[in-house]
Amino acid sequence: MKRFLILIIPSLTALALLLSQLPFTLNVLAQAAPTATARPTRVRQPKATATPEPIATAEPDEANAEADSAELAPIAPGAMTSQIVVFNPDTTGSATVQIEIYDSAGAAVFTTIETISPNGAKIIALPNTLGANFQGNAVISSDKNVQALALAANGANSARDAYEGVSAPALQLTFPLARHLADDTQNSILAIQNTAAANANVTLTFYNADGTIAHQQNETLAARGSFYLNTNALFSGSPFTGTVTLASTQKIVAALQTRYFKDTAAVRALAANEQDTLVYLNSVERKVNGKGAGQNWSEIFARNNGANAADITIEFFKMDGSPAGAQTAADVPANGLAQFLLNDAAFAALGNAFVGWAKVTSTEPLGVSTFGVMNKGKRLSGVDGLANSQVNTRYVCGNTARSATENTQLALLNTEARNAKILVRLFDPNTGAKLMQTTVKLAPYAAATLNFSDSLFAAAGSNFRGMTFVKAKGKTPPKIIASVGNPYGGAKVAGATGYMCSALP
Repeated sequence: MKRFLILIIPSLTALALLLSQLPFTLNVLAQAAPTATARPTRVRQPKATATPEPIATAEPDEANAEADSAELAPIAPGAMTSQIVVFNPDTTGSATVQIEIYDSAGAAVFTTIETISPNGAKIIALPNTLGANFQGNAVISSDKNVQALALAANGANSARDAYEGVSAPALQLTFPLARHLADDTQNSILAIQNTAAANANVTLTFYNADGTIAHQQNETLAARGSFYLNTNALFSGSPFTGTVTLASTQKIVAALQTRYFKDTAAVRALAANEQDTLVYLNSVERKVNGKGAGQNWSEIFARNNGANAADITIEFFKMDGSPAGAQTAADVPANGLAQFLLNDAAFAALGNAFVGWAKVTSTEPLGVSTFGVMNKGKRLSGVDGLANSQVNTRYVCGNTARSATENTQLALLNTEARNAKILVRLFDPNTGAKLMQTTVKLAPYAAATLNFSDSLFAAAGSNFRGMTFVKAKGKTPPKIIASVGNPYGGAKVAGATGYMCSALP
């Protein structure tokens, strides 16, 4: 039986990927992004569609960065360029991967074949031959069960996106958050891809936080076509914070890019099987200075996907697993939204230097997205919460780095009331050879963040970008969670990316 994995980047240059196994298929969507003043139907892209690797620069000094960020002026990210990271966790042999790119109307415009070693990874850029202002998608097929991430960045790397693939396209999808606070600089861009070989009729419904409908529209997507919607066109001059649902006659995938001051973050839409009454957030933070101004904080959005009103509770835990407090949003209506913004004074009980994890519970199924805001808003990363039904014992993180410009922060969580031994192993992206491994011991309900800049990871070298394998050890290992944060460092604070690692069978 085929299994499909879909990725879409709803950034200024966007990609979507659809994968299955035996044979394996992957759909990729690519689009140029609007500029600061563009309407959603007018797009602009850099002259070259391939993004080169960034030039190595020193890591930023956090104290200087904070002193530099007294009051931020929102800046539109400008044109962004997408890349696909394809990685092969199948140890039975090299993967032969065929990438077929289609324009937005579904016409084939480019085909290439790549070989990826077992445990190897490869970054694939859009070809320059597509030209500027390209919009489209692709199908990637492989003889192995490869997986993929979608990446996007502007020329200065001050705005960067990343998000993981999903297990299957669906007829109905949900975004726990869609936000429009200001045109072009704090807006959202929604991307939808039709994965089928027939036209899809899609209904988009935007809900206010109280569950009432703010906007609804119908769109027809061509076979393997795509559609983008900029919230500038819907909420210009009238701030909106709410949620979105998508209902389609064909299976679709979708993702959303949100902008916040200088950086961007992308999260993907959630299918019904990715929602639960218990959702984990394995990394949350609240750092506030002496004047009460937020430095680093988490913004958490929980959507009530049930048919009835529900109390939505968030419980916080320290890194050692001990409780740190809880808050409840009472009587959140169906299709409604609960917001937990940790820089707010309502969360002062957590203290001014809280780092830990959280879980969100409800009597109705939830979809949860969380955004990590760093350096007073100069950096932003987004990760969807992981439903309890999706928690696993083995994960693969396809885009991890150790260099002068980028060092991965690997967040681990033990979700069970017993000790966990977790194996972390890094691989050479070209050969798939093991570069190093270490074992992390976590107490019950404890969390840890591994910084790849530490000497513990020195064996990976100073120019590593490849795959990381995470596994709970033992005959009956406890269930764990793994996610990645990749802050990009330069002379000034630049963009960050985040994603949830992919579970392995």
